[in-house]
Amino acid sequence: MPKEISSSSYLCDCGRQIDFCENTVDEAKQKSKRKRHWLMETCNNPAEEHIVVFDDGNMVAILCPINGGRQKKIRFTKKQGQYLTFITQYTNVHGVAPAEHEMQRHFGVSPASVHQMVINLEQKRFIERTPGVARSIRVLVPTRDLPR
Repeated sequence: MPKEISSSSYLCDCGRQIDFCENTVDEAKQKSKRKRHWLMETCNNPAEEHIVVFDDGNMVAILCPINGGRQKKIRFTKKQGQYLTFITQYTNVHGVAPAEHEMQRHFGVSPASVHQMVINLEQKRFIERTPGVARSIRVLVPTRDLPR
């Protein structure tokens, strides 16, 4: 999770300080209730784009360009990618996240396997859930990084 240094400066997970234009951060925080992923420019290099993930007005992740301008690659296993893709597609079609029993039926695995996968994905910060709320899984991985 990025650490806020000031209202427009954040310390990214990779250790770099990212300076955004203050009005850009404020505007994104206000709009983050409708859209969670924002493509933002930095003040010191407007051509350098970052994917910023917000949750309820709080910045929760920065995917910054590294290695010659490529986006930071999110690493997950093939099976984790399949679960993330299924959750994303199910949510897009039905408007709510799948229940664990629906993932169990789709993948043909035991309830314990699905629950362990959900816990694992949450620990690795690929998803987030609201405890005690059904169908509250939200995928934090940008759609472009998911397998097809």
